[in-house]
Amino acid sequence: MSTEQSSAGVGVHVSGCDWDDADAVFRVLRAAFPATAADEWPDAGRPVETETERPVVWSMTVDTREPGGSTPDSGLAQSVSVDLYGTEPPIHQVRDVLQRHFAVSEEKAVPGDQEMEVRLRLDPTA
Repeated sequence: MSTEQSSAGVGVHVSGCDWDDADAVFRVLRAAFPATAADEWPDAGRPVETETERPVVWSMTVDTREPGGSTPDSGLAQSVSVDLYGTEPPIHQVRDVLQRHFAVSEEKAVPGDQEMEVRLRLDPTA
């Protein structure tokens, strides 16, 4: 991964939800950032086994170098927690896309020397 690519990448971790809600979040991000690799969140459908008593974290890395594309209308069945990891400008790009599709509140932001971490809560829109 080149320096430019790694600085434009945002790690996205979705938790506190089932596969359908994670899929809604990731479909929006893949459409908004078409440079994101297809294998980051495959369109193949629901994983074979998603029912578990243990917490599940769904993750992908979004490549923000080429924003664009139309994003699908996606709804959430429940509130989800989203953690973003990366440099500040790309994180703001991802957060802006999420705010256009979901009700977003920032729960925590931890600035670092070169990277930062932001925790968002996404709620279904009315």
